[in-house]
Formats: sequence, structure tokens, C-alpha cells
Amino acid sequence: MKKKLFFCMVMVTICMCACGKKNAATDMESSHDETHLYESQTDISTVEETTQEETALEEVAEETESTEEETTLENVVAEESVDAAEESKEDTMAETEVQTEPEVTEEVKPKQIVICIDPGHGGDSEGTKQEYDGILVMEKNLNYRIATSLKWYLEQNEGVKVILTRNGDYDLSLSNRIKYAVDNNADYFVSVHVNSRSTDEVDSHGCMVLMSCSRYQPSNAKVASVYDSEMRMAKSIISKLNVLGLPIANDWNTENTGGILQRVTTVGETYPDGSPADYYTLLYCGTKAGLPSIIVEHAFLSNEGDYRNFLSTNEKLDALAKADAEAIIESIR
Repeated sequence: MKKKLFFCMVMVTICMCACGKKNAATDMESSHDETHLYESQTDISTVEETTQEETALEEVAEETESTEEETTLENVVAEESVDAAEESKEDTMAETEVQTEPEVTEEVKPKQIVICIDPGHGGDSEGTKQEYDGILVMEKNLNYRIATSLKWYLEQNEGVKVILTRNGDYDLSLSNRIKYAVDNNADYFVSVHVNSRSTDEVDSHGCMVLMSCSRYQPSNAKVASVYDSEMRMAKSIISKLNVLGLPIANDWNTENTGGILQRVTTVGETYPDGSPADYYTLLYCGTKAGLPSIIVEHAFLSNEGDYRNFLSTNEKLDALAKADAEAIIESIR
């Protein structure tokens, strides 16, 4: 009985030991599994964290790249905008230059007007003469001074060319004076003179202008009306001389004709249209040539008052020339 009881106790003890070992092993295995699971979880977490970091870095990189690309794109766009703005500015400047650049047009010069000035007399043809203060004053010299001064004043006007029938103290025939003007394409002919009283009984003074008495208009005339052109110039000169203080002459009835003298030929000659020819050769030849022609008698050398006031110095002669020039330009423009 005792042996059976001891044997049972031993078996119980053995069983208990075996169970303890098994439980210990099981506990160890459980602990190992838990450790492995922790380690596994730790590794997964680490991987996940690493993956998250890498993903974050990748996202940052992508964002950086995206930002860089956007920045680059913005820079490109900005540069293109600047280039476009500069090109636009250049185009605008070019357009402005084109718009503001003055148009090059061929200058149309006005027709040149040729005026022939004829210093009356010359050489052996002295004209009227008078002694003052012990000096013999000759018309030819006074005429030449007025004519050369008149030439200068006229040439101060654009588009005006002036020629002289004589450039010194020599004589020319009356017909050759007109021929010279025509050969040089003159548009107007003005003969410069000073006057002398018609008779000793008349104390003549003042100015007058001689012009054609005929309205004959040749086909080759350079103006629409030779007669009207002469009349216009004659009136203009008389007006300017009056302003200077030289009155209309009281000889040849010009005080009743506004200072204009017209005389017909005394030998019955006529123009081609049948109208009476002019008495004065210069006017006759000028009219036949279709060239407006006048003769200006500035003052009377035979009158001491006229001489002292208008003919005695170069300055006074120049003043007459200036008045003539202003009148001529006024009448032809």
C-alpha cells in the first residue's frame, strides 16, 4: 500500500515536473514569439517610417522640381514677355520713326522770273544834262546808278533773275536793247531814265511812266495781256514814288492821266491788229515781241528841286531804286 502511494506520488511529481518544463518551454516560445513579433513590427514600422520619409523626400523633391519647373517656366515666360515688350517697343519706335520721318518730296521750285533792266543812254548818248555846283550832271550816269541798284534790290527776292542791257558806259540801239531782253528770255523790260522839261516855259517836276498805247497781243506773248501787265506795273511804280515824296509830273498832261504817258506814232504806222503803233521805239519793239515794256522817268534833272531832293546823291538814287523794286515785285506777284 505504502509502495503504491509512493509510486503515485513519484508519478505525480514527474508529471508536474514535465508540465512545468512544458509550460516553461511554452512560455519561452511565447516570449520568443512576442519578441519576434515586436521585432517584426519594429522592422515594419522602421520600413514604413523609412518609406514615409522617402515618400516625403520624393514629394519634396517633386514639389521642388515642380517649383523649379514652374520658376523656370515663369522665367521663360517673363523673358519672353520682356523680349516681346522690347520687340513691341522697337516696333513702336520703328513705326514712330516711320510716322515721324518727314516725307521726301521733290521740291517744286517756282518759275524763275527774268527782268531786264535797261540803264537808259550810255556812251556818246548822254541823255539830258544839267550843271549843278559847277559839275555837269549827265542822265546816263544817274540812270546807270539807279539801274544797278535796282538790280540788287530785285535779286533779294527768291525766283527773280535780273539782267542789264549794258554793264558800262556804252550805247546800244533801242531795238537791240529789246532784242537782248528777248534773246535772254526776259519776262519784263524796264528802262530807267530821268526827265527833262518839254519846253522852257514849263517848270516841270515829278515822275511819270511811259507805256504802250495799244492792246495788241501777239501770239508769242509771255503774259495773258501785255497791256494790262504794263498798266499794273506803271501804276505800282508811280504809287511807290509818290510815297517817297516824288509827285506825279506836271508835264505832257500826265497830271491828268495818273502819271501815265501814252503816245501814238506820228507816221501812221500800225500793229498787225490795225491799232496805232507806239511813238517810242522801245515800247513799239517790246509790244511787237510780246514783252511787257515800260520807261520810268524818275524826276526832272532840269528841275533843281527834283535834283536836290531825289538825284543829288547815291543814297537818294538808291532810294528811287528801292521804291521801283518794291513796286515791280508787287505788280508781278
